[in-house]
Amino acid sequence: MRRFFDLFRRAPVRSRRTRRLLAEIARHNRRTPTPRPPVRRAPNNVGHYYGRPVRPSISPGLVRERRFAGRTRRGCDPTEVRTFLHVVADELTALRDELAATRDENARIKQALRDWQSQQFQESQAGAAA
Repeated sequence: MRRFFDLFRRAPVRSRRTRRLLAEIARHNRRTPTPRPPVRRAPNNVGHYYGRPVRPSISPGLVRERRFAGRTRRGCDPTEVRTFLHVVADELTALRDELAATRDENARIKQALRDWQSQQFQESQAGAAA
């Protein structure tokens, strides 16, 4: 019996705001999806592929040149903020230099290991042939 009366029930009255929101949702659902960015090769030399693009790293120059709104927020002094940004940029520069030195040392050690392995292999081949 209830279903029978539901046939004669009026649709709920919707406000302008509700209609606008429903229209916006419908437009959003009709929108074509934005294409995903292409998958880029990982920054390491292993050759793995990441599922998402690699984020660009923050350079010390970006940290030094960062500007915020002119107004002071919650007691932060703009000169202290600038000083802190310069300290962070200097620390970032030092860390990048240290990382580069570590990578160079790693490459040097790997090459020395390869040379030693080649030498051992050649000596073993020469010993087996004699």
